[in-house]
Amino acid sequence: MAYSNAKRRRIKPFARPTSFDINVAFDIRHYQRIKYGSVIDPYFPAVGTDEAFQVLEGEVLMQTNNPGVRRYGDHQMHVFSFANGLKGDTLTLNASATGGIETDDELNGQFKEKKKVMRGLRYAGVAVTGFTPEKDVFEQGFVATIAGLNTLFNNGAATVYPGDIICADIPNPADAGSRKNRALQTGVPREKLQFVVTPFGGKKGLEKQLGTGLASRFIMGTALSYARPGAPLDVVLHRCNHVVKKKIVAAPATPADTSGSGSKKSKAKKSR
Repeated sequence: MAYSNAKRRRIKPFARPTSFDINVAFDIRHYQRIKYGSVIDPYFPAVGTDEAFQVLEGEVLMQTNNPGVRRYGDHQMHVFSFANGLKGDTLTLNASATGGIETDDELNGQFKEKKKVMRGLRYAGVAVTGFTPEKDVFEQGFVATIAGLNTLFNNGAATVYPGDIICADIPNPADAGSRKNRALQTGVPREKLQFVVTPFGGKKGLEKQLGTGLASRFIMGTALSYARPGAPLDVVLHRCNHVVKKKIVAAPATPADTSGSGSKKSKAKKSR
């Protein structure tokens, strides 16, 4: 039987109806900072090949959310599609992280560094056209979509079910089938680390790893099909700015006035 990689391609049954597309720019500052070695001891290994920095159709796009980074003065959104060179606070990669957690102590331990890395990112959209930073015109940019029906590639480690809220994420090094030094999708340079798709809720969802407030920053949309890792995923993209869980605290009960009842009881005892 001949080997077929059909499941590792994005098979798009729909021609992107109801899509909402915008023009975006490639984040040239982030690209130069990673390529020319300005990041020391990153969370993910950096890479120097030009192909690893190219934006490909259907890739998840991110933008920096670090207040220490100087913002661009133009009107465009500046994005990138590679996770290589992202930096947290500690020096080494937390390779012992697992795909899910069960207690708050594990949240503060296993995913502590990942949470700091994700604070510096924000989900931007999905690439519609590609961009080659060493050849294409930077001012012209490329096209990204932020809403509508799309078919993505499930390059994460979790199985997605219809109706799941999905998020953009960085790969967890210890997830099944993942490697911290190569891409997961066919046609992508091996040394490039893409941003992956993961469920928002569930035992191994992004909400458990980062908390509700931070995880909601990366909500992409709602899944419409069942997709195992390595299979196409139909999804309706819809941006979400922030989700906050509010706890309903019951009002404290007013203390009962026992003075009157006590006097009545004492009078009753005296009458007997």
